[in-house]
Amino acid sequence: MSLFLVSPGLDLSVELYLPTHLEDALARQWERLNDRTARDAFCQRLTRQLETLLPDAMDWDIKEPTPAQVSYAMVLSKQLDVPIPPEALRFRGSMHEFLEKHRQLSKDKRAPK
Repeated sequence: MSLFLVSPGLDLSVELYLPTHLEDALARQWERLNDRTARDAFCQRLTRQLETLLPDAMDWDIKEPTPAQVSYAMVLSKQLDVPIPPEALRFRGSMHEFLEKHRQLSKDKRAPK
């Protein structure tokens, strides 16, 4: 069975293939969703699970930067008096670029003359 995640705003449709045992369980769950309260509760549970799972499934460069990256960027930012770009605070790949660009500048500034 296929399950589709659809985001009309992004013009996105992703087809997910479920193994038979999950298809059977989902069919049973679907029968219970005639009640609005049950459907809302199921949607909330599913949303919470997707919020946890989707970030792990993303490509590395569009995940959030690691706490270590952010800490190091803050040190470099203060040391070099440069702002951290908003993109770097949102995406690991952009943060990596910021760190690579400023790491050498930091070393050069600390090196004895």
